[in-house]
Amino acid sequence: MIQIVKRSLLTMGLGAVLMTAVGIGLGEWAPVIGSPAAAGATAGAPPADPRGSAVPVSRIIHFRPAAATARSTRATARPVVLARPPAAIPLDAGWRYQPDPQDVGLAQSWGQGGAPPGGWTSVSIPHDFNPVVSSAGFAGRVGWYETTFPGPAITAGRGWRLAFEAVRRNATVFLNGLEVGSHHDPYAPFTVPAPSLLPHQTNTLIVRVDDYRGGGFPEDWWNWGGITGPVSLQPAGRTSVRDLGVTPELGCRLRCGDLRVSATIANDLPIALRPRVVVRVTSPRGAVTTSSHGLGTLRAGQSADVSFPVRVAAPRLWSPSDPALYRVEVMTEVGSRVESDHTLSVGMRSVRVAGGTLYLNGHRLWLHGASIHEDAEGRGAALSDADIAEIVAELKSVGANVTRAHYQLSPRLLSALDRAGIMVWAQPPVDHADAKLASAAGRAQALALLRSTLIEDRNHPSVIVDSVGNELSVTPDSAPGTRAYLSRAIALSRRLNPLVPVALDVYGYTNLPAQRIYHRLDAIGISDYFGWGTGPAGHTISDFGQLEPYLRLQHQRYPAQALVASEYGAEAFYDGAATTKGTYEFQSAYVSRTAAALDRLPFMNGSIYWTLREFAVNPGWTGGATLPPGYTPDGVHHKGLIAYDGSPKPAFAIAQQMFAAQPPFVPRSPAIDRVVRQGQAAFCGSRWCADGPGGHLLP
Repeated sequence: MIQIVKRSLLTMGLGAVLMTAVGIGLGEWAPVIGSPAAAGATAGAPPADPRGSAVPVSRIIHFRPAAATARSTRATARPVVLARPPAAIPLDAGWRYQPDPQDVGLAQSWGQGGAPPGGWTSVSIPHDFNPVVSSAGFAGRVGWYETTFPGPAITAGRGWRLAFEAVRRNATVFLNGLEVGSHHDPYAPFTVPAPSLLPHQTNTLIVRVDDYRGGGFPEDWWNWGGITGPVSLQPAGRTSVRDLGVTPELGCRLRCGDLRVSATIANDLPIALRPRVVVRVTSPRGAVTTSSHGLGTLRAGQSADVSFPVRVAAPRLWSPSDPALYRVEVMTEVGSRVESDHTLSVGMRSVRVAGGTLYLNGHRLWLHGASIHEDAEGRGAALSDADIAEIVAELKSVGANVTRAHYQLSPRLLSALDRAGIMVWAQPPVDHADAKLASAAGRAQALALLRSTLIEDRNHPSVIVDSVGNELSVTPDSAPGTRAYLSRAIALSRRLNPLVPVALDVYGYTNLPAQRIYHRLDAIGISDYFGWGTGPAGHTISDFGQLEPYLRLQHQRYPAQALVASEYGAEAFYDGAATTKGTYEFQSAYVSRTAAALDRLPFMNGSIYWTLREFAVNPGWTGGATLPPGYTPDGVHHKGLIAYDGSPKPAFAIAQQMFAAQPPFVPRSPAIDRVVRQGQAAFCGSRWCADGPGGHLLP
């Protein structure tokens, strides 16, 4: 059956899969079922015309804030009940897995059902096929996943696409024998079309996965592989939405504001449509407001970028002490139908850097927390909901108000951090990447990773800093490829998420010249291993006493940038002297000494310990520790405050005490008021303001 479906579709061509149905006016067309135009299957590609040619984005719609707001806030009666798309269908059950150690599956048509019938084992999704640290596993391997599911109905103008939260690293997807798409970003969600879906019949979904790093960027963590997030069927209508963003814009000294809705709306049909965007906002208190924005006519295959504000009356601000969330439903409608429906939970909050100080909602921030990896012992990166809850609970237990990772975190984990009020120092996996950044192709790949991270993260209020990379060249001004990447990355971050500070995480080494490119940043994260590492020749960091002079020099050089010790830590996996690197005693003393040093520096903005829990790395990792007699490296990074098995180390209690105590120089500060006033005139002049302390809204 699978091979018959494949031959039939290839013979007909995708154009023959178009369906028509009598509808309103000139009739309603259905898109190619789950077409690439609707699904955005190829990252970075323009939307596809169902007739076969690429169609560029041909117009951009930016609604004038005053006029759009005046129209959008008038709640109108909607007596007509619109036809809504069907619900998404989870596809996490009934999966089987088969390894392909010789990588023969493609040649032997495993995607068309040709895999050996006896080689399958039942697995649960999410699943990681490479959870055990070994030299062979670090190099990479291939595995195949298969499931069957009953095909849902396909109605006029409705189709389906396959959605994956994450596949590490490379995925090729087959539906009923037809290859329907591929994806190569191991951290970003993606969708592929489903043109071979069989309604009311049994469908076979097969995914080839490999974790070969190939031409990817260096990574200092274990090489996970598998379908590491949920899978589902998502409905596809006659229009599609790409790069949806709902971000806060606050004014009037934080007493008024908007939610800015940004997206690309595509007409996936060979006929003109007149879509409109409807936004329904539910406040934390349950108040509902609805606004509607027409796009005019979109010609066949045409796309339009839209950007408009939705007023939020008397906003309730998101913060670690009150992680208030607004439910925002963004729908595209054509005639009497809802074509697409996206629901987000977003927060109203303001993050600014002024005079080298980081502020949240006008109050000075002191960041204190620990970094994380998506790594659960025995399950690898395939985190269950329970694993995510445990990560959040451990962060809360240690008293962290911030966390950090070297790559895009999963949407489920980010949403959990939103709800918990734990801030995120976000970053794409552009790590130790100067060799890659030396080429135009490498810089394009890095910018694509950054873009996918920004697009996902900007909808999460927990993300309060967008770092564009980690530990790149220590002299980027004289490294043309790195400098070119940073210049474009900073600009991209400011365009896609303009109200979040842009940062870079840098090596903390002595005897380096100041860098001009750093002045374009809002914040600088410093990898602080003074007293643990040695540093390269001529740039020693072996003496912990060098930390304070180093940080004072950086503040002198970059007074406008918020400085954070975004990474520091010490390996610990056995008892011993406090002077021996690798002992629990050394780690505890190291945490205490770092906290005391930062407390003496009022220009600093906090620290993020590396890491909360131990995680898997390459099999030979030692991390600079002095190894005890007879010890064999176990492939675990031992700097965590919590052991890989979940047992807290003595330094965990030290960190708890440190995080609970605010430094004496971090009061509630009115200093940000001057910065707020500087931007307030423009905001209030084009929108609206609060009158007096009660925050009454004026048109």
